[in-house]
Amino acid sequence: MRIDSLSEMQLDALRETASIGAGHAATALSQLVGHAVTIDVPKLEVIGFGDVPELFGRPETLVVATFMRLLGDIGGSMLLVAPRAASLALVDLMRARPVGTSKSFGADEEALITHVSSILVSAYAAAISRLADVSLLPARPAFALDMAAALLEAVASEAELKADHAVLLRTRFHSDETAVDAYLFFLPDPTGLEVLLGRLGVA
Repeated sequence: MRIDSLSEMQLDALRETASIGAGHAATALSQLVGHAVTIDVPKLEVIGFGDVPELFGRPETLVVATFMRLLGDIGGSMLLVAPRAASLALVDLMRARPVGTSKSFGADEEALITHVSSILVSAYAAAISRLADVSLLPARPAFALDMAAALLEAVASEAELKADHAVLLRTRFHSDETAVDAYLFFLPDPTGLEVLLGRLGVA
């Protein structure tokens, strides 16, 4: 099954799953950091993987990303990406500090972003597992800070990408009056996508 041929009904099923996953992730993150964090998925769409760098303005834009393979009944990967400045703002949001406090990425910032990504993807995997009655677990996350085009090329190679499109979940983190936008990409194997939609009743 081709990702770029999904019907509106199939996309709606994925949106519902994403909304449930985001709610569970927000609860887990709020407990982790000790203050309220909300996660919205304002838009879900299908995008050509080669067009992803354009989301960040220029191919050489510095972005932060965490990449996780999905293990179980549905093969594929998930990738959380945000521009460097937005990623530092997310660190501040999680630490309940004014945006702009964090100036650079060190070991602590890398660990926090990796942990946030792991919680987010684990919550989505749990939602998919429960709604579709499948086994699905994310592998250990890998962190990278690189230019958008170079990073996406590396991901395509690492993921052994079998499709030229991805499902994009535009993801917004809120805490108090701070909001940070990030991009979560779902890269299912074509056969895995067919299994998922079949189990969701929209094959």
